[in-house]
Amino acid sequence: MTPEPIVKALSVKEAYDRWAPFYDTTNNPIVFAATYALAPGLSALKGQDCVEFGCGTGRNLAAMAASGARTITGFDLSEAMLAVARSRNAATSSVAWTLMAQDMTATVPLPGACANFVLFSLSLEHVGDLAAPLAQARRLLRKDGLIRIVEIHPFLSLNGIAPHFRDGDEDITMPTFPHQFESWIKAFQQTGLIIDSLREWHGRDFGEGAPAKITRHDPDRPWLLDVTLRAR
Repeated sequence: MTPEPIVKALSVKEAYDRWAPFYDTTNNPIVFAATYALAPGLSALKGQDCVEFGCGTGRNLAAMAASGARTITGFDLSEAMLAVARSRNAATSSVAWTLMAQDMTATVPLPGACANFVLFSLSLEHVGDLAAPLAQARRLLRKDGLIRIVEIHPFLSLNGIAPHFRDGDEDITMPTFPHQFESWIKAFQQTGLIIDSLREWHGRDFGEGAPAKITRHDPDRPWLLDVTLRAR
């Protein structure tokens, strides 16, 4: 009988530092879902100045670069994740990305109105106060710019589903916050943002190539909340 893993709780930074070497090879249905959801809108980023909060290993930054983004900036709390992103930049893109270690709840070292597009993908679940990073994103946004949020659906997070990974005989967990719809709406109002579009992604939406961890569930099960915002 396989022994039960030892559950080890780490800080967000410690967890992602440890996960970084094999994050992109982990069988993670939420990452698959987010990548799938983001793909159709990438063509609109050609010639745009793009920023991602919580860029991780640079998976989304590489997709932005491939779509012709003019400049690409990524922030992440984990230096180890950023190291992977730097390697990915060197291997996949002729555009040099600006990558910085940064807490997304603090003031980011960029001037105001410098971005056409700001992305949060599977990162705000680690933040208790949604208003702080959203206010920073709002400050960076140019007139007619957009903020896009792709996050785990509240129905999943409220049922205890959260990021974790197996490393050897340990199951690594980290702080997460199951934000309800009310919390999202209040944060948008507090930071002067209005909803441009909103979609809930369900199991049936991910096509025949979806991993078994998605397809084995009810096709009506919601997986992602996908919101595009603009400044009021």
